[in-house]
Amino acid sequence: MCYWKNVLIIVIFVLIGGCGLAMKKPPASIEKIANAELALAKAQDSNAPRLAPQEWFLAQQKLQKAQQALQQENDAKAIRLAEQALVDAQLAEAKAELEMARRAFEE
Repeated sequence: MCYWKNVLIIVIFVLIGGCGLAMKKPPASIEKIANAELALAKAQDSNAPRLAPQEWFLAQQKLQKAQQALQQENDAKAIRLAEQALVDAQLAEAKAELEMARRAFEE
């Protein structure tokens, strides 16, 4: 009786451990790329393509390169480029918002 109880406990632990593997956190490179994509979307909502085109273009380029690095399974490069794309997108958003504020002030 005690043997089957121990076997049942082991089986339960194995099943619980297996469920934990299915809910594994995605790689950091995927998370960083997703954050950069969100930052680009926010920058686009702030009219960055029109008001901060250079920063917008750099952010897009770096994001595309990060996605290529991810496909080539070069996580370190993908993370570095995604982080740079995030910063460039945030800069584009800030410059666009600053330009909109400046225009509103001049009116």
